[in-house]
Order: sequence, then C-alpha cells, then structure tokens
Amino acid sequence: MKQPSVQALNLVLEYEVGGGKDYYNKYLTHPTWPGGHSGLTLGIGIDCGYYTSDELGKLFSFLPIEQLNVVKNASGKVGESGKAYVRSDEVKKANITVTWDQAVKLFDELTWPKFARLAEKAFPGLDQLCDNAYGAIVSLVFNRGTAMQGDSRLEMRNIRVLVPKRDYKRIAEELRKMKRIWEGKGLDGLIARREAEAKLVETCA
Repeated sequence: MKQPSVQALNLVLEYEVGGGKDYYNKYLTHPTWPGGHSGLTLGIGIDCGYYTSDELGKLFSFLPIEQLNVVKNASGKVGESGKAYVRSDEVKKANITVTWDQAVKLFDELTWPKFARLAEKAFPGLDQLCDNAYGAIVSLVFNRGTAMQGDSRLEMRNIRVLVPKRDYKRIAEELRKMKRIWEGKGLDGLIARREAEAKLVETCA
C-alpha cells in the first residue's frame, strides 16, 4: 500500500472538505448529508451508512458513548433514509463533533489505508502505477466504492483491464467517460472530480 502523493491528498481534501481546515471547521465538524446515495457523513468523507455498527464503534471510539451510539445507528441508512436520519432530532440533539485534528488523524491512520487496500483488490496491479495515478484511483474508490456490475460501472471495468498495462492515457479517458453518469443531475462536483482524477493520471503518462 502506498501513501498518498501530495497531489492525490490535495485532490481528496478538495472534494471531500472543500480544500482544508477553514472549510471543514465552518461546515463539516458535525454530521452532514452530501446528497445522492450518501448516509450520515463525518470527518473527511466517512460515510457512516456504508460501515457496520462495529466498524463505526472502532472508528469513532473517541466520542462520548451517547454520541457514539447515534453514529453507530447510522449504519445502513443511505439515500433518503440517510437524509432523514441526519435531520432527525436524535442526531441534532447529540451535537456530534469531530474536530479537524481528529478528522485528519482518522484519514491518515484508517481511511486512506482502508480505501487503498480496497482499490488494490479491485484493480489488480494498481500498486505498480506511479504515485499520482495510484492516488487518483484510490480517490475514485473513495468516492464510488468497488462495485463493478451494471452499466454505470462500465468504465470501472475498463480501468481494471487497463491498470496492469499501465495505460495512463486510456485510464484518464475512461475517467472522463464516467462523467456521463452525473450529467444534467446537478452533481457537477462529481464531474469536476473525475476530470481532476483524469488530469492526475495524465501526469504519469
């Protein structure tokens, strides 16, 4: 597993926390719902809806028990269910707070390693790519997961074939083709993220 290159880390921070500490402290210290199929989100892009209750208990063990129980209850609640939970009195009254320092520590020690391992498993040969391309694919997995089935995952399947070939140009092309999924849906941030990932891959070509 590789550590994130500076460029890859900056990309993830840009799209997960608006670029850094000031934005995080203003908008993200408490639970949010980013939209779409997301669940209750804390820290640097930790979508609690996609973690088990036990995983959340370990991730956020530093929280008071009352707050921790509310976070653990977010497991499995995604989409409209996640939205409703974030806006519920239960979550609001808990006043759950994750500081910037806590969020960065979680990201460095747990989040990046988790998604780097998932990315390496989903894209065999990934660890042979240059650091920026490696980081771009981890960013993709961080955002989209590792599912490969269905039309919306066509480009991810294509990238899986291209990674062992270290075909940086075509990997970047597939990232750009992926934009089709979000066009016209008010999700311009995802379109911009794919473009940023494609450009990061192209630095390796």
